[in-house]
Amino acid sequence: MRLDPFIIDLLYDHDCVVIPEFGGLVANYKSAKLNGFTHVIQPPAKAIGFNPSLKYNDGLLSNYISSVLAISYKEASDLVANTVADFRTQMLENGRFSIDRVGVFYKDRLGQTQFIPEEQENFLLSSYGLQPIQLRLLNGAEVPDTTKVIPMYSPASRRWKVAAAVLLPALLAGSWFLANRASQHGEMGFGFQNPFGETRKQSAFTPSNSKWDLVMQMPSYRYEDELPTQLSMASVTDVDVLSETSQPAKDPSNPISAGDVKSDETKPVSKKTGASDEIAPSVVDLEKAYSVIGGAFQVKENGQRLIQQLRAQGYDAQFAGMRDNLHLVAYGHFSKREEAEAVKAKVQAAGAKAWIRTNQ
Repeated sequence: MRLDPFIIDLLYDHDCVVIPEFGGLVANYKSAKLNGFTHVIQPPAKAIGFNPSLKYNDGLLSNYISSVLAISYKEASDLVANTVADFRTQMLENGRFSIDRVGVFYKDRLGQTQFIPEEQENFLLSSYGLQPIQLRLLNGAEVPDTTKVIPMYSPASRRWKVAAAVLLPALLAGSWFLANRASQHGEMGFGFQNPFGETRKQSAFTPSNSKWDLVMQMPSYRYEDELPTQLSMASVTDVDVLSETSQPAKDPSNPISAGDVKSDETKPVSKKTGASDEIAPSVVDLEKAYSVIGGAFQVKENGQRLIQQLRAQGYDAQFAGMRDNLHLVAYGHFSKREEAEAVKAKVQAAGAKAWIRTNQ
């Protein structure tokens, strides 16, 4: 069965006709044009193209065949599928096949399906019946000669080339002369380009080779200046630990002084702590997002002394990792920001400094 008449009828009324599992014929409007050589005016038309990617069955062709032949949609779809199979067979055997009044399909060297439309067929309904118009010259009219011979070399261009050949070496020589004069005088200026002028005398002044040594005194920076008072005292390497009989004095102005810490009795502290009394460095608890940092020490033992003092005041002090090669000492680790802010405010109210570090 041939699909040619059905496809032609559909191209008059539609801009796209899909042949299932083969491709789609797409129609685009093409305006009227004049052939400048044959002097023929072509009427407006539909330019037919082929898109091999449009293979999905939209039902247009099968429904039209079903209505024209008075058969079911399934029977019409089977007829279309059998015809497409014949198209593929002809393409394999002959390398091409054609649809009457539509165009020719063929395979190129790369195995791609190509389409050549039929130029004599016009599927635009508004141009139905219009024929190409051949223009004729009026009696006695002359055809203007539009083919002008342009000479390859004109006399004017030849004169310009001769002038350029003469002036270019002169310009190069003048540039070299100016550069030479500038190198002799040490500067470039119009006053020194006079070849008949007097040679400028060079100055006999010799600048001094003395050097200026400027020593800038930069103030030294200590981390202890940024720490609380008790942290600065703990960072000194010569600080003695508490004696066996001494006890921290209670400061009325410091609400977190050691005197407010509740304990049964004051335990004596030895001057030399043993290995069992050393505070093991702890890693920041990643499950707790915030740490209240109270000090940073380059010497780890100084940080241990501060931890002992903070624990004596009731804080869960411990190391909080490293930062810029400094051991961080924290008042404690907290899961909520509000808890860390409360401890920070308490420390600052006592006259000390602290800041919150985010661990996560």
